[in-house]
Amino acid sequence: MSDRLNVYFKKFLDISLVVGIIMEIAVPFGLKKAVEITMTVLGDTTEYAEIMDHYIFAIISIMLAGGLALLILFELRKMMKTVIEDNCFIRENVESLSRMGNYAFAIAVVKILRNFIYFTPASLVTAAVFLFAGILSKVLAKVFDRAVSYKEENDLTI
Repeated sequence: MSDRLNVYFKKFLDISLVVGIIMEIAVPFGLKKAVEITMTVLGDTTEYAEIMDHYIFAIISIMLAGGLALLILFELRKMMKTVIEDNCFIRENVESLSRMGNYAFAIAVVKILRNFIYFTPASLVTAAVFLFAGILSKVLAKVFDRAVSYKEENDLTI
């Protein structure tokens, strides 16, 4: 990957983190309006109308999942910094990948539990995506762990 692409991706992650923080703050204020607009467009029988019946729970679950997603972005930013510095095979990245897996699993749990209160197909799909992402992160953490071990061993022999 070119250095320029890495720098652009890091900037994209920086912007995503800022936008994510703004959206996280806006959830309690904007969710009700978003549901009202959705109900106007799709009608009162849409599955999203149930959000109004469980509004406090919706706020909590969305903000919890959003906060965990922001933590994933934060870890990705830290990892991209090491990629740009050409020093990505370090223990900190192994730990970041492992934490990202934990955060992804937690998002999946939040989304699955939310479906017991009120069901939306998007929530089920989101849970599946984050479950897969959590598994992928854990596997990559193990791969990176081996790579770091090989690198450390190689550094000691030179």
